[in-house]
Amino acid sequence: MRSKNSLEHSYGFKKAQDRIFPPMVFAEITNVCNLHCIHCPHTYVSKQRFYKPRHMEFSIYKRIVDEVAQFKGTVFRLVCDGEPTLHPRLLDMIMYAKKNNIQPICLITNGTLLTKKISMNMLNAGIDVIEISLDAVRKDTYESIRLGASFKEVMDNTQRFIDLRNKLKLHTKIMVSIIDQPEVAGEIKDFVEYWDGKVDKVIIRTYTSIGGLVKKNNAGSFTQDGRWPCPLLWTRIFINVDGRLKFCVEDWLNRTIVGDIREISLKQMWQSSIYNQIRNYHQLRQFHKIPHCNKCIDWSSRKWDYDYFYALNQLLKKTRKNESS
Repeated sequence: MRSKNSLEHSYGFKKAQDRIFPPMVFAEITNVCNLHCIHCPHTYVSKQRFYKPRHMEFSIYKRIVDEVAQFKGTVFRLVCDGEPTLHPRLLDMIMYAKKNNIQPICLITNGTLLTKKISMNMLNAGIDVIEISLDAVRKDTYESIRLGASFKEVMDNTQRFIDLRNKLKLHTKIMVSIIDQPEVAGEIKDFVEYWDGKVDKVIIRTYTSIGGLVKKNNAGSFTQDGRWPCPLLWTRIFINVDGRLKFCVEDWLNRTIVGDIREISLKQMWQSSIYNQIRNYHQLRQFHKIPHCNKCIDWSSRKWDYDYFYALNQLLKKTRKNESS
């Protein structure tokens, strides 16, 4: 029997424009992080021989932004594999994207480095959406999940960011998120209730193995029964810290590299025979023809009707409504 999810979708591009250019672009501006979180593969990856801590070169970043700027409405996210606020030119990056009229620009952070100065600069630079990953609402739980972080410091940083945004009356939208993992069993409701009304949106993220790099207690419950095509292939593209393009955000080991931004444009790659073949295999449910996808145990967490686009559309819809009233 096919799942409810698969029955509701024909699977493919939602808009004609999406065939031309990805509606969402991820730029991994750094692979360096200051924490060791139990649900994140960074601790494992950073110990491998191939790992080299580095930040994205500004020339590569500019190349990405210059192309994204040509396609109005593309969601531009500064995320993946590291903590963005560690990049020494983060503010320059935000301002360069704003200068090129990219909107929305979204960033996800662990919040540990959101000092008053950094928060002010980021807000004044014009960041559109910031997501702060908190993952708990109690000190003991938080510090058992996010190793190396201070619960009080992060909570203070988050509240100060909210207060500064409100005081300056800026358009920046603030989200906080929690991963539905065993360590927070029974705490998610309290998390939502605490932040509801304080921020623009509370996100509950699915607990995944991230390509098998995170050892999950319930990994055995994942099967291939009723599997549907991965929506990421039709909605987003990823550029790693070196400027190489990959088709899977869960690929921390860079096994799904399909090109290099210095040799091929995002538009060319998005419309390439390589990408279309991968999409075709997914639509035909021939996942075995793509080694990386064939081993995926997190496919069910990739929904076609409830994802980051859904959360973002809710936020921006509120903004547009407020601006028109």
